[in-house]
This record gives sequence, C-alpha cells and structure tokens, in this order.
Amino acid sequence: MKIMTPKCKCETFDSAKCKCPMLKMPVFAGVPDSVWEGFCKKRITNDYKKGNIIFYEGNKPFGVYFLCSGRVKIIRTDAGLHSSIPRVVEAPNLLGDRSFLAGEAYLGTGEALEDCRICFIDGAYFEKLFLEIPQVCRSLVKRLAQELGRAEEQLLDFGFKTVRGRLAKYIHEKTVSKGSNNIQFPESRGDLAKILGTSPEVLCRLLAEFRKKGWIAVTGRDVTVKDKPRLEQVSRR
Repeated sequence: MKIMTPKCKCETFDSAKCKCPMLKMPVFAGVPDSVWEGFCKKRITNDYKKGNIIFYEGNKPFGVYFLCSGRVKIIRTDAGLHSSIPRVVEAPNLLGDRSFLAGEAYLGTGEALEDCRICFIDGAYFEKLFLEIPQVCRSLVKRLAQELGRAEEQLLDFGFKTVRGRLAKYIHEKTVSKGSNNIQFPESRGDLAKILGTSPEVLCRLLAEFRKKGWIAVTGRDVTVKDKPRLEQVSRR
C-alpha cells in the first residue's frame, strides 16, 4: 500500500481541471471549490492492491473513506466464523460513512476486491468541510435512506427468493446496469456465492443449469444472456 500525494497541484483549486471522480457524486453537487481545496490539503490518498484490508469489523471509524477507483467488498463474520458479503461498493463512492455518522464500530471488514485508489479524511475535517453545507447533509440523509431501502430489499430476497431466483436477479440487474447482454462476473465464484448466500458448489450447479436450459452462455467469468425474458421471470421467484 503506497501513500500518494494529491494529484491536483494547482495553487488555487479548480473543479473544472480536477479529475477526481468524487466530484461527480450527486451527494457533492454544488460543493464550492474552496471546500474541495481544503479536502485536497487534508486528505491522505492510498493505493490498495486486491486483497488489502481498508478497515476491520469491530474497529472504530476515525474518518471517512472516499473510494475514487476500484471496488471494495464488505465482509461480515458470524460467531461461527462463517462469512458473507452483504455489499460490494463501487467507485466513485463513500466508504464507512454510515458507521462514522452513526458513531458506531464498523459492522464489516472492507477488503479491496480489485486494485483501488482511496482517499481518507479525518472525521473532524469531514464534519468541518462537508457537514456544514446543508445540501450535502440532505444528500447524505437521502443516500442513507436509499441504502436502507436496498438492505430491506436484500433481506426480502433472502427471505422469500430461492438461490436460483437470486442468481437470475443478479445476472439480470448486471445486464440492465451495463446496457448489454454480455457481462462479466467481477467476483470469484467463492465471493459471488457469499453475495448470494449460498455455496460455490450450488452456484456452479445453477450456472450449469442456466446454461443447459439455454438462458445464458458462460465462458470463465464472461456471461452472455440468451433468454432475457425467461431470466427476468425466474428472478422474481
């Protein structure tokens, strides 16, 4: 993990020139250049390799992470040391903000799912720079409410959908977000199984079933959806 200096070397910050993807997040819409200038001065930017740990479950947050590039998986472990992946965070995004704002310990461990660039800003500076701006506060509340909605939907899926339905929904939503029937599983089979709440063996059997029925074609991590209406129908079960 290498500590980096801020990329923007302008004496006066100019949002039109800065290429940091965090500026594109809706939660920071309308944030003035003076705030971003303060952010660039106070942030610590690290490059994380795949498998590096960003924070550990149970530890206290001392600030907020800004995921500028890459993806991070959140891993939760129960008393029996069984692990699950309730969430994968994709850049650009905030990371660990819910625990920080709630004043709670991290509920899961953040691990780089691929090479990532992540900025960290101390909690006191985050509050001074961003939480004093009313539109940022409103956007953060909206963002947390949306995350709660997604968590409730995921809970319902685990309670009422079969693993077959969850896998079909996962593939279908990937095609919708990518706007293409050709997608790639960014996760390993083991990680994808944890996301879907099943075992790698069951996941492989279901993928083979989907392929045999002509719904998808699979080559490694590459997936081509061949029968989208049928897959969407199965995703509701």
